Amino acid sequence: MDAQEILRRYATGQRDFRSQDLRNLVLTHVNLSGADFTNSKFSGSDLSDSNLTRANFNWAALKGANLSGANMEGAKMPDGRMHNDFLESANYFGI
Repeated sequence: MDAQEILRRYATGQRDFRSQDLRNLVLTHVNLSGADFTNSKFSGSDLSDSNLTRANFNWAALKGANLSGANMEGAKMPDGRMHNDFLESANYFGI
């Protein structure tokens, strides 16, 4: 699935992106609030400055993804921990 397909589906109200190979995608400055990315792979993807509030990343592979400046308030994270090098200024608290 490519970035345009994700955005097209999201725009039509679809929020289920579970178990997808989403590696190396550019999804910057987009709204994916409430999307379910359970068990998806994001290595090499750029999600910086995106709205990811209440998104579900349980069991997602986020290592190597860029989440800098992303709003992740209320997001569910993989096994409760983050293993990521690109989290600078990510917002988890809605401040």
